[in-house]
Amino acid sequence: MGILDFIKPKSALEKAAQQVREVYAQPDYRRTAMEKLLEIGSTEAYDALLRRFTVNANGQIADEQEKKDLVDELVGVGEAAVPSIERFIRSEKKALTFPIRALLRIRSQDEAKAMLVSALQQYEPLDHRITQAKVALVDALGDLLTPGEAEVLVPYIDDHHDDVQASVIEALERLSPKEVGTVLARVCGSELHSGRIKRHAAKTLVSLEVSIRPNYESFDPELKQEFLLGKKGQLVSRMTKSRPFDES
Repeated sequence: MGILDFIKPKSALEKAAQQVREVYAQPDYRRTAMEKLLEIGSTEAYDALLRRFTVNANGQIADEQEKKDLVDELVGVGEAAVPSIERFIRSEKKALTFPIRALLRIRSQDEAKAMLVSALQQYEPLDHRITQAKVALVDALGDLLTPGEAEVLVPYIDDHHDDVQASVIEALERLSPKEVGTVLARVCGSELHSGRIKRHAAKTLVSLEVSIRPNYESFDPELKQEFLLGKKGQLVSRMTKSRPFDES
């Protein structure tokens, strides 16, 4: 018996799992592998399919289209693909945008929202190893949460990374919860946030036009040179000439 007899040949699933992630292959090559995995239709096959989202194939347009098509295929599979999709979202540190899209099209909004909240909360705000995943989850939840549920995002405004902080600010702008003025005003006076994030929070306050009069005194001095209070206690830009304001 030769040594080659001891080498176990790859299964059809293993071959397709490798082929679907071939970065420099032609799109049809990867699509054939995708079709094979869909045909196999096991949990392992769906897990392998989802790994396609973790690589960027040569040719940005083709890569984007393949990923959109894979989302459509997963939606076509339906509930059978959900365990793999949810496992991917919970365990991967990047490339969550397309799997989240698939989940939102398969599950009800409330079911998907609960899962995404759970996935976000497994990460501590100061965990510097997880940035892309938190950004994707915050962005998705910014479109799913109600204003009353926005508090689940607030801890991440103190995240280790500016990108997560910025995503939370943008989500809070869309949701506009009751305490948004207090939350963003605190950032504007914080020593823990960068100038970029403080300015982002200030510009969001200008857009929201909420009163932050009790909080203005604690603002970063540099922000006070650029922003001041309007007559109703809202933040306005000093460059704005069309809106009446005072400096009290």
